[in-house]
Amino acid sequence: MEGAVINELYYTGQGDPRHKCVAIGYHRNEPVVYKFDTVDLPQGTRTTVTFNEQSVVAFFDWALATHLGSVIKGAEREPMTNLVMPGSTETARMFISGRDEKEKFEWRRIGDKHPYGYELFSLDPESRIARYDPTPRDLPRIGRAYALLEYGFHEDNLIRDALLALCLNRWIDWRGM
Repeated sequence: MEGAVINELYYTGQGDPRHKCVAIGYHRNEPVVYKFDTVDLPQGTRTTVTFNEQSVVAFFDWALATHLGSVIKGAEREPMTNLVMPGSTETARMFISGRDEKEKFEWRRIGDKHPYGYELFSLDPESRIARYDPTPRDLPRIGRAYALLEYGFHEDNLIRDALLALCLNRWIDWRGM
């Protein structure tokens, strides 16, 4: 993986990738917390993704409560499908992010039984830059974590997009869509 520092995010909650999901750990040796919370509103179902309990980094607006709709990052709205485009294999889904918002990445599902593990690859040149391991573990001061994300990159917009795309990949695979 890229970079000397391996960042770690531990996933806690009930295992639902879009509701009461908390990713807590370190990014560039700084403590971070990402939260995914979903509510039903009069106009539809919305997942709010927050960073360090202070700032909203994205919203997912779901179509008909459980179908892919749109994602809002800052002032930009785009289809959620942009985060889960067809990848290089049947078990891979691609998204575009990175330093200039033009780099291609894909999450590749590992194994054939739920819960799935995933690996994140940068596609130009191809290299593995992250790994999501769904092995439960007990952690001091955190409690029970149901998964660990390890990654070796440091760009804020890439970790945001990677977490959003991972959430959608997990949701699609969890729901059998």
